[in-house]
Amino acid sequence: MSKRYEAVSLLRKDHSVSLICKAIGVSKSGYYSYLKRPAKTMTERDEQDIEKIQKTYDKSGGTYGAKHISGELRAAGYIINHKRVRRLMGEMNLKSKIRRVKSSRVQKEASAGYIYPNLLNRDFNADLANRKWVTDLSELTVNEVKFFISAIMDLHNREIVGFSISTHPNADLVEETVLQAMEKRGLTDLKQVILHSDQGSVYSSMRHHLLAEKLGFIPSMSRKANCWDNAVIESFFSHLKTEFPHLFPVDSAGQVIDNLPDFIAYFNEERSQKRLGYLTPTAYLKTESMAS
Repeated sequence: MSKRYEAVSLLRKDHSVSLICKAIGVSKSGYYSYLKRPAKTMTERDEQDIEKIQKTYDKSGGTYGAKHISGELRAAGYIINHKRVRRLMGEMNLKSKIRRVKSSRVQKEASAGYIYPNLLNRDFNADLANRKWVTDLSELTVNEVKFFISAIMDLHNREIVGFSISTHPNADLVEETVLQAMEKRGLTDLKQVILHSDQGSVYSSMRHHLLAEKLGFIPSMSRKANCWDNAVIESFFSHLKTEFPHLFPVDSAGQVIDNLPDFIAYFNEERSQKRLGYLTPTAYLKTESMAS
């Protein structure tokens, strides 16, 4: 691999680095990381590891740390220890761009409406798809414009099966999310689905109650003011807030609306998860269906 990088250095006087890297089968970012490394003899294994690490880091938009990179590589059959990844990332001057922050939850006061029992009781495992869904609303502010995002996750493979965005946190937003989830999963009713939320007014409202009766889902609620009862969807919103701006332009309100579907697709189809054996949600579901 080092010989290929040396070839890039020799040829870059007459050709662009991008074209050379593409022609000889190395990544541009990997080449620049090679230039930044201390001047010492590298083994072929070092070079392979660096290339793998760089590609995985780039794919994540710089949001993956050493443990996530090593986990994803191992899941793909490339065995490497996270301590080695951390050391090499230090030499490559690569750092995760994100710091985990608490999700800015929408403050939703419980009304005197419908309060349902906590059927999940923090059991966030589901042996089958479309049995346990979790949902919540969260707020995202861009240039003083407040957006409210509603999302539903299937706990079986941690996939976001429905989402909606609006400038108002109302029942329309929540209902649209439920209907989108039904369409994505090809369901005509939700009679086997537990839909877990917090005690916010949109979820305890008469309209949500009537929607449950119409579609058949079984409402479940966290205990009052207890975010840990819905921790998995809270974690998703934390990822959204910290990773979305690094992966897609969100400098304007229009970009947020246009690029949110792309982030959801990235989360479902490209972002691996430790809980899924470092597979993506869609890959996990596909692997499971092939095995059955």
